[in-house]
Amino acid sequence: MATAGLGYDITGARAWLYDLDPATIAGTTRSRDMVVPLCRTHADRITVPVGWEFSDRRAPVPDPVAAQPEPSVAAAPLFEPRSRPEPADLPEVAEPEPASPSLLERAFRAAPARSQ
Repeated sequence: MATAGLGYDITGARAWLYDLDPATIAGTTRSRDMVVPLCRTHADRITVPVGWEFSDRRAPVPDPVAAQPEPSVAAAPLFEPRSRPEPADLPEVAEPEPASPSLLERAFRAAPARSQ
């Protein structure tokens, strides 16, 4: 939808943008009034030839205001934290018995001592 008009004067090397309303668009023809209706996106991207004077006469667009979430509505967490058991809740584990010597240890014990 056209929200801006691009006017231009070739002999004066000037171009300008201005706000359009539907009534203005209906009564405008490109050939007679030298006006090009543009949507907001294309009007924001307009460039003019080098050496031309350009004027943007449109009213500034206010920045969008982000809606604040209502305080009564709290976002639920994606994951519930897990509770860790207390040390007293853990089952008692008996101390392991000393392991028998490994195969390598037994091999070294059986090996004859080297003299130096």
